[in-house]
Amino acid sequence: MNLPENFKTVNCLNLTNRILQILLGVSFICGLNYLASRHYSRTDLTRNRLYSLSPETIAYISEIKTPVKIIVTIPSDSEEPSISLLYRYVRNLLQEYENAGRDGPAKKIEVEFVDVFRELRKAEAISRSYGIENPNETLVISGDKRRRILPADLLDTSEGSTTTFWGEQAFTSAIIEVTDEKPDRVYFLVGHGEMQTDDVDPRRGLSQFAHELEMRNFTLKALDLSKEKQVPKDADLIISASPQSPLTANESEALRRYLSDRAGRLIVFLDPWRNHGFDDLFYEWGILADKMLIVDNGPDFQVASGDLIIRQFAEHAITDPHLKNRIPVIVGLSRPIRPDLDAPPDERRNTVSLIGSSPTSWAESSYQKAREIDNLQFNPITDLRGPVPIACSSERTVSSPFLSIAGGRLVVFGNSDFATNQRISSFGNHMLLLNTVKWCLDRDTLLAIRGRAVETYQMLISRKELNQLGLLISTVPSIIAVWGLVIYWTRRR
Repeated sequence: MNLPENFKTVNCLNLTNRILQILLGVSFICGLNYLASRHYSRTDLTRNRLYSLSPETIAYISEIKTPVKIIVTIPSDSEEPSISLLYRYVRNLLQEYENAGRDGPAKKIEVEFVDVFRELRKAEAISRSYGIENPNETLVISGDKRRRILPADLLDTSEGSTTTFWGEQAFTSAIIEVTDEKPDRVYFLVGHGEMQTDDVDPRRGLSQFAHELEMRNFTLKALDLSKEKQVPKDADLIISASPQSPLTANESEALRRYLSDRAGRLIVFLDPWRNHGFDDLFYEWGILADKMLIVDNGPDFQVASGDLIIRQFAEHAITDPHLKNRIPVIVGLSRPIRPDLDAPPDERRNTVSLIGSSPTSWAESSYQKAREIDNLQFNPITDLRGPVPIACSSERTVSSPFLSIAGGRLVVFGNSDFATNQRISSFGNHMLLLNTVKWCLDRDTLLAIRGRAVETYQMLISRKELNQLGLLISTVPSIIAVWGLVIYWTRRR
């Protein structure tokens, strides 16, 4: 073999060797990435483990059978500090949800951030498909079920500053709602002139309320107790919305047995000056519905139409968001609903006044017609001085040192129009309605996930210290760059 052939052979061997090295290197990198995508560990280095998911959330995600999509419209460059903070927290937390939802190459949870101000086409498509029209909203979707999450569901504020982040509780609760294969069944009473879920009338219709419930995986049915001897066994919640005539004794007894014997759940919306037939049932549960009309002439607690602005809220799972975020509720003509001090004592029962009128209001006992409200005057003998409770909750529990078993739950409102189509669009009304339903169905206690404290830090540094810090930071890279140039020049020589 001559010399040229030897060089040719050596070149071929070198080329083959290099190709094999490249293939082995690429194979090693691909294999390493493959293993890393399936076997990896993440560590939350924040002080309060702000972005770590609880074992309960991870357990729920592992059981998801249908894909979940989360669309976030919180802008990344908001001028509001609270929204900017919310974006950062939500983005980091949802990354953990995506990672927890990985099942090999498949993703159980997919997150998409949409800037409604810059990505106009995508925003329009999302608005048409899912009804998102405003920024700062988050939509959790699975199949045809969806749940909307607002900033008030995620952050608590106190005196203008953000105190608590409830992201994990809100997102996990929403995921459970949209992936739950067995929806809760909600029965609306009929037969007494109640408002109906298929009525689109602005003043007496509940179609918007029904739509919100159906979006949250509730099955709605009508119930006429004059035709049924007892409440259906699959009833998770019963709602009586503005009965215009009283229940019969048999109907009231059926509801009483449902609450007491089956730990049932009941929500009642009452109008002023209407006989309702719930008196005996309310008495047993420690609630009194006075035959009075709440009057408030204070200009700070009325809107232009004359509706009352409710700003008095108790510390309760139903009203906590209103109390902490100062979100008012708008109601029309209302009657007092308060704890009955003459009710039979029951250690298992806990009755709470949820919302109330202003200190300038009173409950009028001698009213006749609504047009005479402006002429009414407070009578200290026959009337109730404000604040006057407008809604009450009552629940029974069986407690022991080792166990606490929830019994029935009853919520009564002395107003019904706050749930109608024309008023549910008010943010406070919408939140109050849905929180009431969730509390009755134990969705408030479904998640034992605590909120995370929000901590902000501020660095105080003088201009001189800032210049020294900048010099220190730039010195090391500069030295490395100069040393690299020296080595490069030396090798060339």
